[in-house]
Amino acid sequence: MERREIEIFLTVGEELHFGRSAERLRVSVAMVSKTVQKLERSVGAALFERTSRRVAFTAIGRRLFEDLQPAHQAVLDAFARAVAAGRGVDGVLRVGFLGTATAEFLVRAAELLRTRHPGCEVRLHESRFTDGTAPLREDVIDILLIDNFAAPVSTLAPEHSAGPVLFREAPMLAVPARHPLAGREAVDVAEIGRYEVLRPRASPERAVRTSAPGQAAGGTSPGQAARWVAPEGAEQLFATGRAEASSFPLGGAPEGRAAGSSGTEFGSVQEMCALVGAGRGVYPVPSHASVYDARPDVAFVPIKGAPAYEWRLIWLSAADNHLVRAFAEAARDYVAAHPDPLTAPA
Repeated sequence: MERREIEIFLTVGEELHFGRSAERLRVSVAMVSKTVQKLERSVGAALFERTSRRVAFTAIGRRLFEDLQPAHQAVLDAFARAVAAGRGVDGVLRVGFLGTATAEFLVRAAELLRTRHPGCEVRLHESRFTDGTAPLREDVIDILLIDNFAAPVSTLAPEHSAGPVLFREAPMLAVPARHPLAGREAVDVAEIGRYEVLRPRASPERAVRTSAPGQAAGGTSPGQAARWVAPEGAEQLFATGRAEASSFPLGGAPEGRAAGSSGTEFGSVQEMCALVGAGRGVYPVPSHASVYDARPDVAFVPIKGAPAYEWRLIWLSAADNHLVRAFAEAARDYVAAHPDPLTAPA
């Protein structure tokens, strides 16, 4: 196997999606498909089961992935350590995050980095829902931990580099403590659209322009308001609010809002929780929120049938350096030793 073939196979194994794999590797989907087919001919068996809806390992494919991945990573890490030893890895790395739990994870990764490279200093910078990847472009941070709904890989500009998924979390629905859903064991993703769903204020990655009178949707004429749109494939999870007045346990739709209108907007985790607690709507959150953002006026209900939150590091390709790579390696190694890195004790 050639190095590029190994990289493509392992990336498809991590993403289980040909399109996302092609985006990460900056190659065409056709090249990914042809490479996988070539490897399957060499092996003499299928490595992936492919349908129009999903990609999954075959037993042989999973075994090959499990044998290759640690060896390939060991080669990359060994080379990175050799380069670091030769050139030195030191200096300040500015790391962006969203939410308390992810900050604690990054602190642990930074501690691991400093044990390997004592000359490094990591400075954390908290982002808002509305920031998207702007702090990278504006040179506020060097690397960002973000989830697939805040910044889907498919929407990243070509100048961004994205690492592999570090960990996944099941989604939960944050609802007012007195909401009819609060006592449920779970809620189906198809039900969410029945209720008033909050919206993050539009960020550059997730904004479209609403139409001015007489124009088609998606126009960009002056005076149009930007609005947030759900990531592709997660429209049910981030459904537009369609609540009837009876959906609100505190006496009808929020003041100043008609039932069925677009959800109230928020800009931060704290603002979202306050709005949910006040009965202004519901919002999907990663499962760690039920621990780190717990409050008496908010309940968290597991969501069935929804895609998982996927967390990864992204950075500007032009700013790629040994310090960025060393931190990404430390984050991967911490996750390998702590499979539930946000909620399990350190």
